[in-house]
Amino acid sequence: MPFYPNLKIGGSTSDALKLKKMRTSKRLQSLKIALNQHFIASNSTIDSKNSVKIATWNLREFGSGKYKGRDFEPIYYIAEIISHFDIITLQEVRSNLKEFDKLRKLLGPDWDYIATDTTDGSSGNDERMVFVFNRRKVQFTNIAGELTLPADAKIRAAFGERIKLENGIKVNLPAGTLDLSGVYSARLKTTSSGAKKLDADLEIPLPENTILELPLGSSLVIKKNTVVTSPGRGKASVSIPLNNIKGKDFGVRMPENSFDDSFQQFARTPFLISFQTGWLKLNLCTVHIYYGDTTDENKLEQRRSEISALTASLAAKAKGEFKYNDKTFMGVLGDFNILGKGHPTMQALESNDFVIPDQLKSIPGSNVARDKAYDQIAFWKPSRVAGYMRLNIIAANIFDYYEHVFKTEDEAIYRNELGNGLKSTSAYSTWRTYKMSDHLPMWIELKTDFSNEYLEEISKDD
Repeated sequence: MPFYPNLKIGGSTSDALKLKKMRTSKRLQSLKIALNQHFIASNSTIDSKNSVKIATWNLREFGSGKYKGRDFEPIYYIAEIISHFDIITLQEVRSNLKEFDKLRKLLGPDWDYIATDTTDGSSGNDERMVFVFNRRKVQFTNIAGELTLPADAKIRAAFGERIKLENGIKVNLPAGTLDLSGVYSARLKTTSSGAKKLDADLEIPLPENTILELPLGSSLVIKKNTVVTSPGRGKASVSIPLNNIKGKDFGVRMPENSFDDSFQQFARTPFLISFQTGWLKLNLCTVHIYYGDTTDENKLEQRRSEISALTASLAAKAKGEFKYNDKTFMGVLGDFNILGKGHPTMQALESNDFVIPDQLKSIPGSNVARDKAYDQIAFWKPSRVAGYMRLNIIAANIFDYYEHVFKTEDEAIYRNELGNGLKSTSAYSTWRTYKMSDHLPMWIELKTDFSNEYLEEISKDD
């Protein structure tokens, strides 16, 4: 259970702080009742020793400090919600862990966490992947790791395979073509000084017979395993066409930094951890998939490719684990930035034998507007039976906390409160998502007690 050490009202408490503490206390009481009612309505068990509740929640820019950051009120609400689960994965926890440390202390000594470092690069967005878990229900089995892709399975970046032209490479247009200057359709942004900049790559088709002039230091490469003749030890005799050199045996090695990094790892590195809870052993991977821009087909394809590469890599790990321990189950959960049911991004998640349980498929979107399928939980071959073990799903749902805290009708209360970052020009609907989040927690409950099934199985032996 969470601890709320600073809610008590003392004699020196200011009137404004007194009102805030009283409001927070009352909302916490209603939140507790609402969570219990939510689980009952979802056909979930309450305080069961024979099941585990697993959740995923994107906490919007947790630790970024926007809109004055999160003070005790939202952190208390977040702690109360988290305390009703046994394992929860958090996305968008920033490098500054000040807010997270406050949250962790409120949860108490029964709770522990494991977090990654932030992923480098702009796509990493200064974010960590975090598992928070109740040690009274869940045991971390000391196996954890970040998921990376082999060189031949990396994700093609949205900008494609670009050759840099600042390192001596030149584009020579064919005779009769003066230049490529002109007016083209483009995505633009305006800087603070009023200047216009491209907000996405502008691609201009090159005319036929355009010649690429390679810089000094480039080499023709004859690839490994090409059949050659040998006039002597350590010598190779090769036949190279005079003009048009092409074919699978040839390549061109160009000087360092001639290409952009076209094939990449995940924008935010997935985090894989192994847990034991009751009789159930789970390998769980949490993710926050590349977002990009939904109107840019190349960026949308990078998003789909990340999800596809993720399930392929996890499926390979699950198959390897299955050979040695067929009673281990693999799950992946987090913010996949999936646009909707039937979209290629959803199809990518449901590939490589990963399945989203039916109980979750019927749930509307997990964003505040409930119209996007960003967050998901999926398992590798969840219907398989491994002896007496199986993935038995008891219940699943999402919890809309905005029906109980930071409610729409509360706007006037917060607008009259000083120092909370809600300016007169700020939209309340946006502001509150930086106090709580723009995502709702998605959860699933699994059976963990298979003692009866085990006894039945061994009693059949001769």
